[in-house]
Amino acid sequence: MKNLGLIVVLLGAIALTGCLENGGGTEAPSNNNNGDFSVITEPPPEDTGNSGGSTGGGDNGGTVPQPSLPNGFDINKGDVLTASTNLLLDFYPPFTSAYTKISEDETCASGSFSSFVGSRYFLSTKTNQNVPLSVQFRDHDGRTSICYVRRIYIDQAGPDIVFAKYPSAPVEEGTDVELIFSVTDPGAGVKNVTCMVGSVAKSCAAGTNKILFPKLAGGEYTLKVSATDKLNQSSEKSVTFTVTSLYKQMVQNVKVNEYQKVDILFVVDNSGSMEYEQKSMASRVRNFLDVVKGLDWQIAVTTTDPSSSTLGDGRLVPIYGQTNNYILNSSMSDTVARNALGMTLQRPETGSGDEQGIYAAYRAIERSLAATATNKNFIRSDSQLAVVLISDEDESANGAKNDPANFVKYVQTAFNGQKSVSFHSIIARPGDKACLSGEGYSAGYRYEQISKLTGGVIGDVCATDYAAQVQGIAEGVRQTLKSITLACAPVIDSMRSLLVLKDGQVYNGARTVNGVNVVFTDMLPKGDYEVYYSCLK
Repeated sequence: MKNLGLIVVLLGAIALTGCLENGGGTEAPSNNNNGDFSVITEPPPEDTGNSGGSTGGGDNGGTVPQPSLPNGFDINKGDVLTASTNLLLDFYPPFTSAYTKISEDETCASGSFSSFVGSRYFLSTKTNQNVPLSVQFRDHDGRTSICYVRRIYIDQAGPDIVFAKYPSAPVEEGTDVELIFSVTDPGAGVKNVTCMVGSVAKSCAAGTNKILFPKLAGGEYTLKVSATDKLNQSSEKSVTFTVTSLYKQMVQNVKVNEYQKVDILFVVDNSGSMEYEQKSMASRVRNFLDVVKGLDWQIAVTTTDPSSSTLGDGRLVPIYGQTNNYILNSSMSDTVARNALGMTLQRPETGSGDEQGIYAAYRAIERSLAATATNKNFIRSDSQLAVVLISDEDESANGAKNDPANFVKYVQTAFNGQKSVSFHSIIARPGDKACLSGEGYSAGYRYEQISKLTGGVIGDVCATDYAAQVQGIAEGVRQTLKSITLACAPVIDSMRSLLVLKDGQVYNGARTVNGVNVVFTDMLPKGDYEVYYSCLK
């Protein structure tokens, strides 16, 4: 009866909250901000590669002007950058030429000889890259010149705009909000950037921009970023978020078994920038299986490549040394499983530089639920789920399946709220200057966000030995078996609390709340659980 009375009190409080929200009181005036913001910009590093206007043509040494009569030929009168694929070639043969061969490569290998003219237009098949052209001359006696090479950057796209940090769930009124995005243009270079919220417009810049909104009032806000490159090609991207002070009352019903099953998905970055880390990946994760020993586990591996038709888009990769097998399990011998996992994580291929680890995990689950080819039977209906990501760069796209909150929501919806999930990240941690100036390509803001959201471990991708952090992640995987993943991060304060019932009775097991996960100190006894909590709408 005491427990029944507690439930009645709880429901009464919820009802009272509803009465107060809909009552006839007067709302106090707000001193909060309605959309003004400040901008902090970190400029991009000095470009030492072949990008933008510094791209040279042939032997002219980058931005050094070509001579008025160059040997062989020039492109667009010596320009190194253009927005057109129709290129003007002027020829300066070393002898009286009868024939000319033009190749769209660096070796004069792909073209064919045609009658010589002093100049002609050439239509390139390539865009948004540094394009090499090579030319050879031949006279009537068959004498052939050396192969002359020039290059020009053809840029037909506006600047790239990528949001790294932004609110993926409603923000409480009166709090400060920070958004981070980058603007780059590998071709022409960025000319100008404008940030706008409502009618407030401010100048931003190339590089990493931090937008700070102090003490925002309730409402919907859209940050629109517009950028133009030095060829006047433009692009635009926006992100919308909501600020609210309203809460919603939630109840979650979870059936807990005692199977101790966990499915573990490794998402490993196989892009070119991970070459250093990949060389010793097998030894870096050697102790993972020692910590999860005793659990009924399955392990599979996918890559951050969003597009490969064999090893990307959430497809599981083949287990090293095994034929037509894509899933390791706890029934295998320790030696076989440890070697197979290490060598499977140590990727030999070079995948896309468009890393999308959250998207890959999302797609891997979708493919498993659809029983698609390699992913069939990976996600078991009565197991918990842990994701372990290893990457030196942040999520590179802003689609729905790249979003941390959407990932958690999808898992909750797909498994009817019955599956606990944790997302662990070994990344270039935001603020880790040593890593970011070394092997870390870019700060993993979104991976940090999803790990904090799910109570996951955040490790250092630049560490020479992953042993300690892999052990922490493996222990975090074990904790997943003692967790209940909620539909949203609960708000616990002087007005709101979290109540757990087991089989209709109050359950007082010691617990902590990590993001959307309620983590219990001990394994939960078998039973039917109800969790009452409040979230921001």
